[in-house]
Amino acid sequence: MNSKLYLVYPDHSESGTLETLPDTNGMELIAERDFLDKYKTMSFPCKICTTSEATLDSILNGIDDDVTKTAIESMKDKLLFRKLLQDDFPALKYYYINYDDIKALKISNKKVLKPVKGCFGTAVKIIDEHSDLNLIAEEIKSEIGVNSSVFSDSVLSQNAFLLEDFIDGEEYAVDMFYDSQGKPHIVNIYYHPLPKHQDYLHMIYYTSKIIFETVYDEAMTFFYKLNAKLQVKNMALHSEFKRSHKLVPIEINAMRFGGMGLGNMIYHSLKVNPYEHFINEQSPNWDRIWRDWPTSNFVYFIAYNGTDINKALQRPNLNKLENEFTKILNRTSFDYRKQLAFGVYTLEESSENIEKLLKIDFNDYFDPDN
Repeated sequence: MNSKLYLVYPDHSESGTLETLPDTNGMELIAERDFLDKYKTMSFPCKICTTSEATLDSILNGIDDDVTKTAIESMKDKLLFRKLLQDDFPALKYYYINYDDIKALKISNKKVLKPVKGCFGTAVKIIDEHSDLNLIAEEIKSEIGVNSSVFSDSVLSQNAFLLEDFIDGEEYAVDMFYDSQGKPHIVNIYYHPLPKHQDYLHMIYYTSKIIFETVYDEAMTFFYKLNAKLQVKNMALHSEFKRSHKLVPIEINAMRFGGMGLGNMIYHSLKVNPYEHFINEQSPNWDRIWRDWPTSNFVYFIAYNGTDINKALQRPNLNKLENEFTKILNRTSFDYRKQLAFGVYTLEESSENIEKLLKIDFNDYFDPDN
């Protein structure tokens, strides 16, 4: 077993992961350029995680493991990902289109339109025969324009799009890793409810005993089948699914756990350190953990910038927002003038208060900057 893990971070990316990171023996936090220099002189394989999609391209170009590189490319590119799983989900139809094709689309039922490479839900649109495609195209252009200041073209496609069948069901996310034998280990499962205001799409993820019981077995079956195709070892994945009658993958993000600190919330709530488990190649003892917390909900909460605020004239009102929470387990604030949000929280909440939080409009939590 190789006990060394490098957590690689880029010069510029979304905040959250580094600021909420648990102390971890055997993990070295290292800048992208320093890791690539060090990798050239390594005489042994190592475990690699990233804090952001923003560093994935340079790592792909720098490492010499062809199996790993092919696997990452097949997950990172959403078109290649659908081709990879086509035999497992033959009823799911998908098409590649350019941005200029959007306004002329002929839609007969509900579809999902999204960049071939994307992050943070940017420019993902649900459309049908009643959609105003001219308006959709303008919204996509605007979102990509705003978020491209944080995400490069290697992370967020500006012209290449995937049009695929809408997948019914509730949305879940899973953080996991494959060990040195290619065996899957799950380090968290979250439910992703939709907020009232779609501009704050990723505002809330939460986990509980019931959520684990709903998804765990199906997710493990999927990850075993996936690695029969990929044949990867020592790799972390953040995966997103829809589930109605069965679990269907939406996308998989390689070499990382959930972004913006989502992957760390399980440490701040249940003291499960996903990086430590990756290093030691052990699954958390979920049966024991959930026996101790049978009815609790642990929430990851993104405090977005309001959609109508003026960053030069307004600032977030943290006290007003925090008064909406039941119990704060961890709080991390960002410079809202440079990021898409002003902070992230880990919370312990009742189901009733989660429903209230999902109705928040962050425009109401900004005050004049006197």
